[in-house]
Amino acid sequence: MRRLWRPVLDDLIPYDAGLAIEALARELGRSELVRLSANENPLGPSPLAVAAVEREAARIHLYPDGGSTALREALGRGLGVAPNQIVVGNGADELIALIATAAFEPGDEVIVPAPSFEPYEITARLAGATVVPSPLAGYDTDLDDVLRRVTDRTKAVMLCSPHNPATTIIPRRPLLAFLDALGPDSPLVVLDQAYIDFCDDPDHADGIRLLERYSRLVVLRTFSKIAGLAGLRVGYAVASAETIDRFNRVRAPYNVNRLGQVAALAALADHAHEEKTVRLVLEERAYLSAELTKRGYTFPPSHANFLLIAVPDAPGSWCVTAPAWASPASCAFPSACARRTRSYWPCSNLASRVSSHAPMARMCRSICASISVGTARFRARQ
Repeated sequence: MRRLWRPVLDDLIPYDAGLAIEALARELGRSELVRLSANENPLGPSPLAVAAVEREAARIHLYPDGGSTALREALGRGLGVAPNQIVVGNGADELIALIATAAFEPGDEVIVPAPSFEPYEITARLAGATVVPSPLAGYDTDLDDVLRRVTDRTKAVMLCSPHNPATTIIPRRPLLAFLDALGPDSPLVVLDQAYIDFCDDPDHADGIRLLERYSRLVVLRTFSKIAGLAGLRVGYAVASAETIDRFNRVRAPYNVNRLGQVAALAALADHAHEEKTVRLVLEERAYLSAELTKRGYTFPPSHANFLLIAVPDAPGSWCVTAPAWASPASCAFPSACARRTRSYWPCSNLASRVSSHAPMARMCRSICASISVGTARFRARQ
């Protein structure tokens, strides 16, 4: 019998994003819901981006710029790199897939912190590579363990700082020591910094500033969080010109749509929206952290726009994550895997909900209740 499908697909579990938020709102009879599992921007998109999309809407019958030229040039000016050191993708997910398509082959090994962002492992396995998990040391990426796992077959090391879902960073000094230890013939080192805009720790490393010294480093960034453009799917990778050339050879033409390009370009100039977003997240993250600590919950200090909260008295090593500005638990998983549950919160006015601490107190009560109910349900299934 003719075999149509690749065997690797039998062991892959499709990413389940849950019902569309609009469909769920209709099902529940609610006019508005907040999706907690996605860590979206509570302020919405950049107003300048919205205006740019409105102006560009009449031109959507035209194919977009296949190379996202204007956006790459603007990013290059802001980051201090050449435009040919940047590739723009349909979200960070496409960029991770480009890396796998361009570099990974059967027999290669890819080291991935465990747990971490699921597409790292999925794209490597689809390319035929062997995923080598490196367990976190508590909540931190264990660079010593990662280094011990590097072999002649290692094609790439995937790192995430701030880490998703642990919210921790890889401090600058250990990261530099790790990169130096890999030597001149190092594997690719992919540093995903999707949440870097919310990190206020002076000890964090800006991957862009390291590119001149480490030619096999690839830095990933996104417009989904800080600019509020998650629905338009725009991310970018910054690396050496040689590396970006390889990614472009496997990149699909017109991979970033016209509206996404103009919105991202406008968002780069909207410093007021960026500053307001960062200020809101940092203030409410501190408030929520303090209130949860008062109630006896533990979690690593967050450098992202969400928290990872340990669930007390639960089997395994169960945790929940919650956005630093919203409510209740958005993700639950044992430390050995990343099995997600989707949570939603009804709201009547998002703007008022994030404008004072009062809703955050309600959030703390909601998180505590969610943890208690979730733990009881888990035990009942055992």
